[in-house]
Amino acid sequence: MSGETTVAATLFIIIGALNVVFPYKMAQLKERLDAIGSKRSGSEVEPAGWYVVLTRVLGILLIGIGLAYTIGIV
Repeated sequence: MSGETTVAATLFIIIGALNVVFPYKMAQLKERLDAIGSKRSGSEVEPAGWYVVLTRVLGILLIGIGLAYTIGIV
């Protein structure tokens, strides 16, 4: 595995783990970033329940992809 692939796989695992462990905070951060440039302030945004669940599921997927690259399946 090349160095670039190792870095990408590690980032996938780290970001995925953050999404799994802290799904609400990560969804809230994404909503605040989406609010940049809108009339609503970042402190007013609140992620929907389905978005928090989706964040956790995508985190699990990112961890799986990172591990697949790490062990050489992909």
